[in-house]
Amino acid sequence: MLIRSFIALMLAATPAAYADVANLKCTQTGPQEYRLTYDFTGSTHAVSITAATDANHVPNSAPLLKATGKTDVTLHAGKAGERMYFYLKADTGEMREVSVRHLDLEGSPNFRDLGGYQTTDGHFVRWGLVYRSGVLTYLTPKDDAYLSQLGIRVVCDFRTQKENQAAAETWIPGASTQMISLPIGSVSKNPGANASVAELIQGNPTPEQLRARMIRTYGNFAFSSADQYAAVFQQLRSEHLPLLYHCTAGKDRTGVFSALLLLTLGVPEKTVLEDYALTSQYLNESKKGAMQKMTKASGDDSVSHLSKEQLAILIAADPAYLESTLRQIDEKYGSFDEYRRKALHVSDADVKILRERLTQN
Repeated sequence: MLIRSFIALMLAATPAAYADVANLKCTQTGPQEYRLTYDFTGSTHAVSITAATDANHVPNSAPLLKATGKTDVTLHAGKAGERMYFYLKADTGEMREVSVRHLDLEGSPNFRDLGGYQTTDGHFVRWGLVYRSGVLTYLTPKDDAYLSQLGIRVVCDFRTQKENQAAAETWIPGASTQMISLPIGSVSKNPGANASVAELIQGNPTPEQLRARMIRTYGNFAFSSADQYAAVFQQLRSEHLPLLYHCTAGKDRTGVFSALLLLTLGVPEKTVLEDYALTSQYLNESKKGAMQKMTKASGDDSVSHLSKEQLAILIAADPAYLESTLRQIDEKYGSFDEYRRKALHVSDADVKILRERLTQN
């Protein structure tokens, strides 16, 4: 027992692996223009950058740029409307991959890639395999052309039948993608589940009271929606990739599943909460009319009666909401891993498979 305790203590004290090129981010600044920012660690001081239209496949092409000492570069690559992936080879030999996280679509303002996040053991979530978004009803032909490059095999829809009636699910015309309905919030499928907007705003709460209700409500997602979330994990176990899951805003039901998946892959909770908070940024930056379309797509007339302050609380991606879910998981199951095993039916062997499939060195 003492030996096991000592080993556990030593492992806990061991620092996580770090990357030679850290804090890597990619932003598209024009039709064929990209800005890459990063930090060097240790003895690293230069990178060679190549580009390709394929994820997880280092190209043999000549570098677009060799940057020494620079940690903020702008480069041109690909054609307008192409999804590009960039590969940075450090002078110390490490290879890192990056792409845009936020896919700037005309009809879905919160569509993004879960790739690039670092795990506690120094691996990185692979790009181009798992996507999250809001409602797909308003995708344009230009969006369809862009998304057709991604090769998405499965789309999991967390919206209810009522939401689908308000804004029918659409996808790339002619695509062989499997569309799976996994409604979260339906009374028939989730009795006593997550509160509706009407219930949340009952009694005309102040913004502070509404925020408190949101925090309490969020914990229910992990429990009342476990079967639907487990079904998505089954798709991932079956290697039905690339895969997309979504709800209406791509924030609540989608945000909770994103957290469950990233935690399963070993991504730290701090990073998970930061990913959740990105929804606020992307919705705030969305094109004119996007919020009105999402409000209409909710199929809930109660939304139209909200004050500006109440609506801001409701659509915010406040990390405290997601933290409530994670703490309630801990309280009910003792740990995330126990919840994952018992509620999501994702075994330790499954975790090994998923990490081998969805992460890389």
